[in-house]
Amino acid sequence: MAKTIKDHLQDIFDDLGKDEQRKFKSKLCDRRTEPRVRRAQIEEVEDSIALADLMVNTFTTTGAVSVTIEILQAIGCNEQATELNENVGKSAPLVPSAGASALSAEQFVDRNRTKLISRVNNVDAILDELLQMRVITDENYSTIIVERTSQEKMRKLFMGPIKSAGSKGKDALYKALKEVEPMLTEELESQ
Repeated sequence: MAKTIKDHLQDIFDDLGKDEQRKFKSKLCDRRTEPRVRRAQIEEVEDSIALADLMVNTFTTTGAVSVTIEILQAIGCNEQATELNENVGKSAPLVPSAGASALSAEQFVDRNRTKLISRVNNVDAILDELLQMRVITDENYSTIIVERTSQEKMRKLFMGPIKSAGSKGKDALYKALKEVEPMLTEELESQ
């Protein structure tokens, strides 16, 4: 059975040892680019398995590799960064099949999270789409729809159902955005 990206991350974190893992977690916590990992989340991480889970759950499968490589290089673990890049390149392409410049739906949502929170206006229509696709439940819908501003609705959507649904949720959100906010989506894709 082929190794998953989470398996490759776990192997790298095992190779780091305790001291380098501490440095890695410290750098991860200091990282200011969204999505961010909070100190409380880092403190709950006890081993390589939990650290790999945290990376994939926070940054998605694709994003976890690039963030891990970025941090490994920042703490001087260039050998591990190169190894991870080579191993993942063999098992799963980092570049989507549409072409080198194209972003996957998951990458698009991760990269533009802050802009989406501040600029999406028709959140109710997006919630309708996500409910129809069964990404969110009636309960999620009811909880989010009562928020007063579009920004509060988007934040709650990101921190709840989309985070829980992982890459499938991000794919569905991307489809809903293309349907409901096509001009915004096109603009963000071109940046």
